[in-house]
Amino acid sequence: MKGLLVILLVCAVLACDNFNGEMSCQSGDQTSYPESWAHRSFQTPLKGDKNYQDSFESLGRIACYPDVVYDSNRKSAKVEVKCRKQETVGDLVYSFDGQSYQSDEVFTADTSFTTPLVIKVSDGGDHDITLEDVDFMWNAPEVIQDSVYENGQKGAIVELFGWPYEDIEQECVHLAKAGWMGVKVFPPSEQVISDEWPQEGELNPWWFAYQVVSYKLEGRSGTRAQLRSMINTCREHGVRVYADAVINHMTGGGNDRWARHISGNCATWGPKDSSGGSPYYTHDFQDEDSKATNDRPGLEYPSVPYDPTDFHCERSLNSWTDPFILNHGWLVGLSDLNTEKDYVRERIASYLADLIGIGFSGFRIDAAKHIYPESLAAIFKKFKTKLGGGELPEDFISYLEVIIGGEASLLMCQEGEYNFGRSFEEYMKTAGLSEEDISKIKIWSSDYPKEFPICGDWVVPAERLAVQNECHDDQNPGSSSRDMGDKGSVLIKDKDVNLHRQFEVQLFTRTDANWKIKLVLSSYTFMNNGAAGFPDGLSDCDRCKGDQCDSCSKSMKFSKAYDADACGYTCEVDGQWQEGVFTRVHRDADIINAMRQWQGLSQANSMSEIGLPENCHSSAEHFLK
Repeated sequence: MKGLLVILLVCAVLACDNFNGEMSCQSGDQTSYPESWAHRSFQTPLKGDKNYQDSFESLGRIACYPDVVYDSNRKSAKVEVKCRKQETVGDLVYSFDGQSYQSDEVFTADTSFTTPLVIKVSDGGDHDITLEDVDFMWNAPEVIQDSVYENGQKGAIVELFGWPYEDIEQECVHLAKAGWMGVKVFPPSEQVISDEWPQEGELNPWWFAYQVVSYKLEGRSGTRAQLRSMINTCREHGVRVYADAVINHMTGGGNDRWARHISGNCATWGPKDSSGGSPYYTHDFQDEDSKATNDRPGLEYPSVPYDPTDFHCERSLNSWTDPFILNHGWLVGLSDLNTEKDYVRERIASYLADLIGIGFSGFRIDAAKHIYPESLAAIFKKFKTKLGGGELPEDFISYLEVIIGGEASLLMCQEGEYNFGRSFEEYMKTAGLSEEDISKIKIWSSDYPKEFPICGDWVVPAERLAVQNECHDDQNPGSSSRDMGDKGSVLIKDKDVNLHRQFEVQLFTRTDANWKIKLVLSSYTFMNNGAAGFPDGLSDCDRCKGDQCDSCSKSMKFSKAYDADACGYTCEVDGQWQEGVFTRVHRDADIINAMRQWQGLSQANSMSEIGLPENCHSSAEHFLK
């Protein structure tokens, strides 16, 4: 009896209270937070506070974003500064391009405006903020490609996982010579970074890239200026660039700037930083009211800006066949945006338009499966309106990540509110998208290569599907989201170069469907101890600071991504598998040859013609004799 009492006392000591329970949905049909919770914002410390950082500026009082709307010929645009302000703040004034402050929040630019637009906002007193630069789509260099690319509607795109922008910029010389239509970068938006709090032994794991802090283009791979330079260089060489757009959610609960967090078992941790220096706050793992609002902590991302009313109330995503849960549930604890709300749709559409403004030719939509198809259609319509309201750009494409497994009937085969096949197409038509627009909005075919077409026939025509052998999520240990069986290969799991090459070549040589967009992942190898962070140096435990660094046991050292002298599959040297290095699959001559034949390009006569060193080899007898 005495022993039982001791156990009960120990358990009581190890149990800590926080506000998590009251922050969740309070009923089965609740979907969002009360409008009164908008008060739970403007929590960012002001100058003089011990937790203040210069990058916060006055986001504790003013939060704005520039909304760009082009005219019908995309030769001029109106930039409207849209703001939220704390209730004590008076009228705002605006400075455009270094000019004096004015009361008008609208600026008009045309093609004579050849540099990024700088905007500042002030209350006329002590509080001011500087918005992210605005880029206009007419300033992006024209992409000149052969007619076989069908103005960007047919081609192969390389996904350079973990590559910094500066390395991609250098690699675009090779990509152009090889014949790749484009390159996809991973989320360019501002994201979680922390040099003090390792996650399960890793410093800055790769999946932090999918925890969005703001829509500022200040991501782990580089700054907005570096991104702009890379895009311009690639376009000048005839290579289009595509983004990975995360619009379903923001950061995970407890990943934020609060100085202290506490779990139910009394574990504590501190704040996390971000790649762009913005403040951001979740309501999870808090046990004290916000000193700024004298209220419970609120979900807030000031650099967007989003407040608690812009999110679905917190609930587990515990069903993959219930449309309500798929849309409203918090995917692996990530704060889920209320994409039924008009403001959220507007803000997302503005972000997507900004991607086009800086020179992207399109984007992947991450976790599209967790957004109602009707909401996605509405977002695409708003996006189209911001680009002038006519047809979507001639070379534009988007592909939506809709992973289909046992819920194929719901997601694709049978029409209904959560169907991404014919029903989604009807939603887009109803929203005002044309047949040509719809042809550019594709579904990522998760049923390739094992189960396609998963419904038995082509519910979505193959021309509206994007296909690939492996994707970055497939690399995850224990990943079961996509079953390829013996019909495909995940390179860093199988560690079989010849097998992997066979399936990448097959992607281009098979003739059983008229796919127009084909994707090739070019990644990096994980460490044998499980370290999987990007080899960009930011996941090296040597950079860890603070008293938690003893837990950083899975270090990923820096490895240079760009290597002009590299051939394909640099993950294997003399038959030995290499840890923590870039695979450079896209530099394999056999894969390039298969891609070029599918694309309709001429056969190369030397390695240098396709941007490779002459010491690279091909197994094809007819190739490069």
